[in-house]
Amino acid sequence: MLSKKQSNQLQVTPEWNLEKETFVQINQQSLAELLTFIDFADTQLTIGFVAVNFAEDRNTLIEILKNHPRCDDIQFEILNFADPNLRFLRDEIVRDLKEVDLEPDKKLVLIAISLEKSIGLSGEYPPVLQDLNFVRDAFSDSVPHPVLIFLPDHALIRLAKYAPDFWAWRKGVFYFQTVKSTQELAIKKTIQSERILGSLDLPERQERIDLLERLLMEQSTDVRSRINILKELGVAYGSIGEVQKAEDFLLKALKLTEEDENLVGIKASVLHELGYTYHDLGEWDKAIALYNQSLEIKERIGNIQGKAATLHQLAGIYAKKGDVDEAIALYNQSLEINERIGNVQGKATTLHQLAIIYSDKGYVDEAIALYNQCLEVFERIGDAYWKALTLHSIASIYANKGDVDEAIALYNQSLEINERIGNVQGKAMTLWCLGDLAEEQGEYTKAISYLQPALEILQRLKSPDAESVSASLDRVMGNS
Repeated sequence: MLSKKQSNQLQVTPEWNLEKETFVQINQQSLAELLTFIDFADTQLTIGFVAVNFAEDRNTLIEILKNHPRCDDIQFEILNFADPNLRFLRDEIVRDLKEVDLEPDKKLVLIAISLEKSIGLSGEYPPVLQDLNFVRDAFSDSVPHPVLIFLPDHALIRLAKYAPDFWAWRKGVFYFQTVKSTQELAIKKTIQSERILGSLDLPERQERIDLLERLLMEQSTDVRSRINILKELGVAYGSIGEVQKAEDFLLKALKLTEEDENLVGIKASVLHELGYTYHDLGEWDKAIALYNQSLEIKERIGNIQGKAATLHQLAGIYAKKGDVDEAIALYNQSLEINERIGNVQGKATTLHQLAIIYSDKGYVDEAIALYNQCLEVFERIGDAYWKALTLHSIASIYANKGDVDEAIALYNQSLEINERIGNVQGKAMTLWCLGDLAEEQGEYTKAISYLQPALEILQRLKSPDAESVSASLDRVMGNS
């Protein structure tokens, strides 16, 4: 039997570091209670919930448990339920239990992680919680072991609300504070990161969203930090095509900026991002109004780079509305600022948009030259999003010239990048173009294989382009 002093000590391993030591120091009471729970948990279904907000701290805690002297006679098995479409948790646990090799003379304790993925942040009655409530009584016979369910605070609250019968079976709830360095790392990866969201692949974007959501739970009093997190969540959700969530987070951020005049700078940034969201939705007048509000603030406070970015976005809307002269004037204002301050990427993206206008006016060679300048910059700075967009644009020129093979090759390069980085809207637009080319060549089956997924994506995004793709698909199916 361990002495009281020994029971509170850990086996020091080579991997032990200051972060783990700090985690133990700020969570001594919760750790002691959790260890006692594990000690006395019967070898039957006994449910304990462990509230920990960040994966780094969760992994630290699991390592602490595995190495603690009081757990020498415990066999911990980690069950990872990261599927966001998970519905039948009990069935998954039973299936995983069949793969567990039981160690003799040890008590098996199951550790369930990542359930927050299927519990979600919003909406009523997630399917996984509906089922948990419904099959609660079946757990006793099919899962005869103690189970520790690790969840961030928001998921724990939703579980208690939407699966109250299952929640009532809990034998303990253990809350762990976040280590400061864990928060700082999350901030560095998200809010303070200089990496371009468009250059991140899909798993990195999802990781960023996950970190931002957890940061949001931690930042309940610091208004400026909360606004920044809400804004970045809006941008991140927009980048994966979830426009409604993007709008919701940005509107929440904008509402908070009204509370203090000192927040006017961040308000301009939120207005810009909200304008971008409505731009994507095709609500151009609303987007123009928001961009102009942002522009007025940026001019007033002297945010030159921000001014260039908003001028660029405004120009894009006027170009789509057919006001080419106004678009060129605004792009040139943006270009002049970016050249003056040495913003290479800003200059390249503006040249890209000017190239579109030149192409539309029939100045094809000039447009291709501008696109190639842009492509060189985007490749050099590693901006995959804009590289894919530029390849798509060049492909469109070759398609219009009748050079179908070159167009298809460039579209496929763009498609590969968009699939890799998870740019679903870019993927849909490129599939649409490939479908049109296949139709022109009389390859109707191939055209359908491009247009069908393009339509599904655009309908999911509630894009105004969905109607045009639907018409193309109907026409092709009528000919096939």
